[in-house]
Amino acid sequence: MTDILARAEGIAMRYPVPGGTPIAVLEGIDCEIAQRDRIAIIGPSGSGKSTLMHILGGLIAPTSGRVEWPALGARDTLMPENVQFVFQSPSLFPALDVLGNITLPLLLASRDAGAKDRAHALLARFGLEELAAKLPEELSGGQAQRIAMLRALTTAPRLILADEPTGQLDSHTAEHFLDGVLEIAARAGIAIVIATHDAHVAARMARLWTMDHGRLVKSAQQMEDA
Repeated sequence: MTDILARAEGIAMRYPVPGGTPIAVLEGIDCEIAQRDRIAIIGPSGSGKSTLMHILGGLIAPTSGRVEWPALGARDTLMPENVQFVFQSPSLFPALDVLGNITLPLLLASRDAGAKDRAHALLARFGLEELAAKLPEELSGGQAQRIAMLRALTTAPRLILADEPTGQLDSHTAEHFLDGVLEIAARAGIAIVIATHDAHVAARMARLWTMDHGRLVKSAQQMEDA
C-alpha cells in the first residue's frame, strides 16, 4: 500500500483583521501527497498555493480542518530529515558559503559524516562546483534558487515542497535543472510538490492541482510517473 506522506481534510485558513472580517486564504481543501508523488500546484498569485504548502509541510497550522502525516509522524518531527522546503524568497544563510548552506541540513540531522562530499557531488551533478566557496550575496537569483534546491535534496527527505524554484531561471536552464532534480528524486524515492507559474514546469509533473481563490478546484493525473 502506498505511503501517504501528508493528508489534509477540510482545511481552511483565515487571517484575522483588527476590527474587521477575517481574510479567507484557504477554504475546504481536501488533498493527499503520496510516496514518490510529483505534483504541480498552479493558480494565480494570491490563490493560496504557498499557504497550502506551508500547512502540508507543518510550518503553520490551519484555522480549521485536519492535517496529518501518516507515514512521517508528528508535526514537530518533520524537519529536517522527512520534509524540506524551498522558499520563493531568498532563504540561504548569508553568513555561510554555498557549501555550508548545502551541508547545513545534514549537520542539523547529526549526519555530518560525509556531508561535504555529498554537497560537492550535488554541485558537480549540476555543473555548479565553482560556486562552492561563494557567499549568497555573490550569487545571482537563479543560482541562489538552484542552491536552495540542492540544500533540500541533500538529506534525501521523503518530501520536498518547492515554491517557484525555477522562477528566476530561463526556460532552457530550468528544464535542464528540473531533469536532474527529478532524476535524483526518483532514485531516492522523494515526493516533490512544486508551486509554479511556468506551464513547462507544471507539465513535467505527474499530477496537477489547480488553486483558485483559496479552493482546490481541480486535481488531475497528467501522465504516468517517469
